[in-house]
Amino acid sequence: QNLAFDPMDVIVHAMRAALLLLLPQLVLGIGEELQPLGADDECLASNTCALNALQRTGRRKMMPVPAEQSPSLLQDASRSAGSGSILSSWQGVRETGSSCMWTNCDEVSLGPTTCHHWRCICKEGYYYNKEASKCTAQPKDVGDLDTGGQCRWTNCHPSRGLTRCVSYKCLCLAGYRAAEGKCVPREGMRQTPETGIACGSPSINDLCWKAVDWAMYDGIYADPKEYPGLHPGMSSFDEFQSFINKIDPVTCPKPCGMVYETFASPRLLDPSYHAVKGVSYGPAPVKKPGSPLMNDDFMADITGAMWADWGRGDLQLIKDMGGNTIRMYGNDANTSHRAFLDLAYKKGIDVIAGMSDFGFTQGPDNCLINDWYCYDEAYFFYHKNLLMGFAIDDFKRYHPALKALILANEPDLKVHPRSLTCRAMASVFDAILQAEKDVGVTGNPIALTITWSFAMFPDSQVHPNAPALGQMEEFWKCLQDGPEKPPINYKPKNDLVQAFRTRFVHSFNTANKANEVAHMMLEKYIHSSFWTHEMKVPVFIGEYHSVHGDMMNDLTRAIKLAKSPRYPFFMGYSFFEFSRSYWKGGPEMEFGMYGYGDCPLMDMNYTGLTYTIWNLIPMRDRRGHSLPSALKKAFTQDSGLPKLLSHPHIECKASTKGLP
Repeated sequence: QNLAFDPMDVIVHAMRAALLLLLPQLVLGIGEELQPLGADDECLASNTCALNALQRTGRRKMMPVPAEQSPSLLQDASRSAGSGSILSSWQGVRETGSSCMWTNCDEVSLGPTTCHHWRCICKEGYYYNKEASKCTAQPKDVGDLDTGGQCRWTNCHPSRGLTRCVSYKCLCLAGYRAAEGKCVPREGMRQTPETGIACGSPSINDLCWKAVDWAMYDGIYADPKEYPGLHPGMSSFDEFQSFINKIDPVTCPKPCGMVYETFASPRLLDPSYHAVKGVSYGPAPVKKPGSPLMNDDFMADITGAMWADWGRGDLQLIKDMGGNTIRMYGNDANTSHRAFLDLAYKKGIDVIAGMSDFGFTQGPDNCLINDWYCYDEAYFFYHKNLLMGFAIDDFKRYHPALKALILANEPDLKVHPRSLTCRAMASVFDAILQAEKDVGVTGNPIALTITWSFAMFPDSQVHPNAPALGQMEEFWKCLQDGPEKPPINYKPKNDLVQAFRTRFVHSFNTANKANEVAHMMLEKYIHSSFWTHEMKVPVFIGEYHSVHGDMMNDLTRAIKLAKSPRYPFFMGYSFFEFSRSYWKGGPEMEFGMYGYGDCPLMDMNYTGLTYTIWNLIPMRDRRGHSLPSALKKAFTQDSGLPKLLSHPHIECKASTKGLP
């Protein structure tokens, strides 16, 4: 066999390559009809798919099913030029202009591509986006985007407004609709003054929402380098939407953007800051005691089925009741909290987050089994918190919705022996400060607090007859004396005394009535170490609800004590609690201003289990008063219930697959 190269072969191959590269200018014909993308079957083949996949599936299950889509633009732009012809391989708007004769298609730079007749073409369902120089998902429904203009040979005419040429059609940019051949802003969109271009947020039915959702929870984890400047878990929905808008303005409108405030010291320490009108929020989505609850972090993005506007709307309900603060409990450091914080900020609701008991008393390497040295566990979890939504602007400052962090809830009842409470709390306090330093968070500092019980301890060294205040004084004395001394034996990395003076606020839980709290605690706080010329440490109630009292009047009395001339240090309270904790049973069933009704609004897949999101119904106190009405009267002087309780934006489902 003769292995010598024939010069004519080289010439033939070169001519064939040149011809193929010239086809975009020569061919008007189109190729075979394309098939729609297959349904997502990530979790269909097995009952044991990964937890993150289950949660993504849960998110998709919650999304309403879109209406039937219109025919594909690519199909419309790809009519056959005759089967069997060499020209029939031409793929029209899928052509990238790049060759794969000698190398594979570069999907990093071109996006989803495949090699077709030695040419790189976009995969089915994508078109070549010239502005981005990348394959972009085709719009599925262009019904009211199509102006009727054609751009096969020329650009879209300026008279049609803000358009873009997609598959030879002049389509309106996202945020606009076609009317009489021109693009006009959609209802609900507004124009930014600097550009005059419409901006807004997509609804959950929109292709833009799904594109952003996929990028946030799938795309960036699979290929982070494709999303320069964005961070998984930290970057916001608006930031992802802006990224997609730059690539494909037909799919996503420009987000209007959120202006985040900046402050140099914790807002809760500012004497002029508003009174705390809060709600303690831990809405476990079960109606039966003992039902499995695998995670109690209800700031997680997927739990938006309860608090988001596209879900039950709990944050809006709290706002409508006059609330300006929400006190949280569970805190899973492995999940993003950015969406929750963004929505709370938009609605003017401050967030008081808490360190989860998982690392404190429940986890595999918790403080309890480490003799109450809590630094390592607290640092590990809080460092991740800062990277998953607590910090913004490349982790340089706290999210402005976050106003305080509870280091522990009632540690005086959890740490045994009680004499080691200072070791536990000093090590957690130190870990938080060190995590901030290591991440680089300096702006928008938040207040730090320990929420004590309202118990009295006769062995207390200071104020043994003052509930909560005795525990506060003991901790402060321990910091001043030096926690490195016996019996605490903890050497901090940071100056805890200085941090206490500049960052600390006090908090406690109580089920006592307003007049009892004033007599037993607030009157004594006036003469404590915390309200002097040298140091002023304000205090708030983290859980407030006396089941024995007349809530219609007691809640109003309590809020009148806040910021009063007699008690300028008292910031207010967080009502305990938003919804009834059915899963706890027993005495806990007396708390909660809302119960769950019989209308299933939607299903929520969380940590691999399906929960039903029920409608809310008002609960009553022992005297028959509506608890939501009593709280709204205290916060707004109006006891009328919000219209949102009738859930006008969501219809009841016929059935549910959630746990009881």
